[in-house]
Amino acid sequence: MTTALDDGRNDPPEMLRCDLNETNVYPTLVLALRDMRTANRRDETTGAGPGNESWIGLSIAMTVLDTLTNRNELVGQRWESLLTSHRIDPADARLIYALRCSLLHGYGPPKPGSNTGNRKVLLTDDRFTFAIDTSHDRVALVSVPVFCGRLVERIVLAAWSGWDQTLVNTDLFDTKRPRHASP
Repeated sequence: MTTALDDGRNDPPEMLRCDLNETNVYPTLVLALRDMRTANRRDETTGAGPGNESWIGLSIAMTVLDTLTNRNELVGQRWESLLTSHRIDPADARLIYALRCSLLHGYGPPKPGSNTGNRKVLLTDDRFTFAIDTSHDRVALVSVPVFCGRLVERIVLAAWSGWDQTLVNTDLFDTKRPRHASP
């Protein structure tokens, strides 16, 4: 199965705006999306732009998805549940989870096996294909710009209200206090 909803030839999905504010306090979702978009050379606030093949952006995309998973399930189950609930085929969901694990533990694509449909996973910067193309017998092509700019953004927009709303203060120093105490 190919991720038919996430095709780079179609218009980008609506994306969550991640504006900066004067308080320097943000939900982790905003920070993660801004970082993923920055690594993929897209607009940090709107997500606009064609994207690139950045493995850093892809790794952050996996962090974004991981945070959206249901913490009451085992990690593999929660990934498959998240992805299949957003209309991704179970075989593609297993492949995405295998890619997530291989990036996390070895910073590279997974080896062919049962979780990849015995396919070699290749990462590409093709912006005019599917996020994951499994139409080939022995190869699964993962378009990094389409994966980050279509698949992840589509899922985030649909699931953002369930995101951990923990706030992070990005201002390391309170500008109202002196940074160093006087002797």
